[in-house]
Amino acid sequence: MKHIGRKLYHLLGGLGLLSLYYLLGRERALWTYTILAGLVLAIDITRLKVPAFNHFLYTHFSSFLRQNEASKLTGTAPYVLGIGLSLLFYRTEIATAAVCFLAVGDVAATTIGERYGRTRIAGAKSLEGTIAFAVSATTAGFLLSAAGIHLPWHLIVAGALIAAGVELLPLPVNDNFVIPLVSGGAMELLSRAAQ
Repeated sequence: MKHIGRKLYHLLGGLGLLSLYYLLGRERALWTYTILAGLVLAIDITRLKVPAFNHFLYTHFSSFLRQNEASKLTGTAPYVLGIGLSLLFYRTEIATAAVCFLAVGDVAATTIGERYGRTRIAGAKSLEGTIAFAVSATTAGFLLSAAGIHLPWHLIVAGALIAAGVELLPLPVNDNFVIPLVSGGAMELLSRAAQ
């Protein structure tokens, strides 16, 4: 499997950041996300300005970094910000599902898309990867009930499908930032419309 370190980093990082919210409480977790995003951004900017530091990181952490990120910001700061803003703006249950869609769905899409993706539907994105995203994100949403987080099934399915759709779009903004915000926003709107 290609880039296994990055995939584990993406999956465990998202679930780890989400866990902080439940362990630290809302206010402290949101401050932690803000500080973490700022720190990551500072490291990224330093890396881009100091070639020796950039080379060091690519030499020692190549399994976590994409080659195309050598001369641009990584997706880590948008990832942290997307998670933090989702937990700031949306009900905790909805934001939790949106973060799980990102953490689980994006990794599933990449893993299946790289290995089995044959039907290209949006640039390098494949139908097989998109289906993997939707199925795994929906499954993660349903599994949240085991942790005591209950959402109506139609919200989970809609949110997972919207997250998978957003991942397909050629957006100018990193999809790690957009996926939880858009899927969480859609679930909030659907939830309020049903009341």
